[in-house]
Amino acid sequence: MSRRELIGAGLVVAISVVALALRATNAAGQGVFVIAAVALAGLAWQLGEATEQAGASVGPRQSALLNATFGNLPEVVIVVLAIDAGLADIARASIIGSVIGNVLLILGLSLVVGGARNGIQRFNERLAAINSSMLILAVAGLGLPTLFARINPSVHNAALLSRWTAGALLVSYAAYLVFSFRSPSLRYEHHVTGPAWPRSHALALLCGVAVLTGLVSEVLVHSIEPAVRAWGVPRPFIGLVVVPFVGNVAEHFSAVRLAFRNSLDFSMGIAYGSGIQVALAASGIAVIASIGLGRELTLVFPPLELMALGAAALVSTLVARGGETNWLEGLQLLVIYFVVAVAVWLV
Repeated sequence: MSRRELIGAGLVVAISVVALALRATNAAGQGVFVIAAVALAGLAWQLGEATEQAGASVGPRQSALLNATFGNLPEVVIVVLAIDAGLADIARASIIGSVIGNVLLILGLSLVVGGARNGIQRFNERLAAINSSMLILAVAGLGLPTLFARINPSVHNAALLSRWTAGALLVSYAAYLVFSFRSPSLRYEHHVTGPAWPRSHALALLCGVAVLTGLVSEVLVHSIEPAVRAWGVPRPFIGLVVVPFVGNVAEHFSAVRLAFRNSLDFSMGIAYGSGIQVALAASGIAVIASIGLGRELTLVFPPLELMALGAAALVSTLVARGGETNWLEGLQLLVIYFVVAVAVWLV
């Protein structure tokens, strides 16, 4: 690790320790939320760096698996902890927010930055089509329990359907991974910026950051309620916008940076892949974990959140057609995300 990387890691650890100390003293309020959010964003950044370096040392297939496993770790941890804390609405909003944040905000920023720098950019249309079809599957999987709950308001039946849906989504995600690993034309070239780290250093940092992420996420979740009361921020906005952004900041920067360097396939793969993982895998894990926690989560979402998910899947599917894109299409994605964010705030 370079001196700059060591200083950055030390600063992140220091902020994390402050957040944990505040939690240990039962401190509450928006200050704790801000400190925990900054610490978690820094941990997400370190997690992204460690994942990239660890993946570079073990090969492309293992690299893809590491990115899939650790890329959304903060988001998954926050969702599970929110369920345990009785914040089911925050957990649901966070799932939807992470998906639309990736396929609208991050993909949009990537296309704007990449298009402004490189002009018309071309990508693997077949790969993009597979990713967009998986998003459509996610919309159907997450939307049907909501529609069913409107037709049949039985809580027991909605919970039962959510269990089966969660299992089906997890199986679909596993199949998606297998298909991606076995199709040479669907793999991304692995990029590592700067000097490579020794494998032992990368894996040690990966494990350490993963543990700290879980601890700081617990602080963030328990500070949500005081922050909402103090600021008057709508709860759905916290779950749909703030929490997903904090948990996925490292992936966000990586996708935009790659698009700037005209590596659009890899950039789109990060945006789509992260959204797909949350929609299919994280939602399924959340339902299963909630059963074990005794606070069963149903996949029944507010209509506005579900409509936002559907709009994200539809527009990103249109972008995936044709094999080329430009900055204007990226701006269109950003406009939709902005309108959704404003609508959620007003609710």
